[in-house]
Amino acid sequence: MTQSKVRASLPGIGFGIATALLFGGTTPLAKLFLNNVQPWMLAGLLFLGGGLGLLPIYIVRTYLLRQQTDTSDRLQQRDWGWLAASILTGGVIAPVLLTLGLVNTTAAAASLLLNFECVFTAVLAWTLFGERWQWQVFLGIVAIVAGGIVLARAEHSGVGMTWGALLILGTCFHWALDSNFTSKVATKDPIQVAMLKAGLAGSVNVAIALLLGQQLPALPVLCSVLVVGFFTSGLTLVCFVMALRHLGAPRAGAYFALSPFAGATVSALLLRDNINTSFAIAAVLMAAGAGLCARITD
Repeated sequence: MTQSKVRASLPGIGFGIATALLFGGTTPLAKLFLNNVQPWMLAGLLFLGGGLGLLPIYIVRTYLLRQQTDTSDRLQQRDWGWLAASILTGGVIAPVLLTLGLVNTTAAAASLLLNFECVFTAVLAWTLFGERWQWQVFLGIVAIVAGGIVLARAEHSGVGMTWGALLILGTCFHWALDSNFTSKVATKDPIQVAMLKAGLAGSVNVAIALLLGQQLPALPVLCSVLVVGFFTSGLTLVCFVMALRHLGAPRAGAYFALSPFAGATVSALLLRDNINTSFAIAAVLMAAGAGLCARITD
């Protein structure tokens, strides 16, 4: 890569790393909030916090400072289908699966299992989006699957996975779909895209939770969840859209692969999750696999 291309990539690299670090805190913090908030309600409030936090930023920038985006940056009619698909898969379904999965899975283990998003992203790219087969990605998938098996054996005395782990895998699949859908609107206004995605998805899940009889948490907890959601959902989505714009989906996904390890680290420090030998072996295998999956040539 030439020096000019490296300089052009620097903003995208910064946004990619920021995405990984911000999102890495989602799993352990969500696990912590589950002590006071029911899963479906928590999934909705985290995304709603992202949308509500970005709303005043969007209003100030657009109407008070009158920093209008270019016409090409605004969402067009053809974009709404991709955005709707992104909201459904990544904003409505995936967060619910994650919070439900965390009920029966440690935050550290769940963070590592999120590496399976690389697996699903590669498989979807090969089967649905016409990308060419790459051996290093296949080997990365093998390493991640091997790490998942080791992690499952650490969780149990047998080979099978918990329902919690299977729900985390479902989260990975829907976020892999979401990444492909979001890449279709990555050239649009990132604050507008992230605000609409987080706000609409959060509102839908909060409404469903209320219909299911789940209650809003006490005001101090509610405010805490919304603030955390602003960072883990709102700002994370803005950074991810910007990373997609500058780097494209494959390279942005490479930096996003850092987030499970950031989450596992936070889990170990914040929640005192047990890091035993099996967990360490799984982490090494999955780190190697994520690295191989990230080595996608342009």
